Amino acid sequence: MPTPLEITIEDLSFLYTVSMKWDAEFATQIDRFETVKGGEVNHNFVNAYWLPDWITAMVFRTYLTSVDAPFQILIDNADAMDPYVVLCNWEF
Repeated sequence: MPTPLEITIEDLSFLYTVSMKWDAEFATQIDRFETVKGGEVNHNFVNAYWLPDWITAMVFRTYLTSVDAPFQILIDNADAMDPYVVLCNWEF
């Protein structure tokens, strides 16, 4: 039987390409974002992590789900930006 992939919080710090505070400035740019699962973008999170591909987004999702941390995954439609953004309150 295969061993499940073990993901640590330290692993996540090597996966994102850009991190920023998710603040009021993004509210003015909200049209460039859409949620992966549909619905509204949650502005209650404080950190945003840009990810280069869906595999990386799945790794973030798996870890955050395993520790019961609230998060949301967005698609960033801006040119020259990585396509996926994870919003959460954790800092990596």
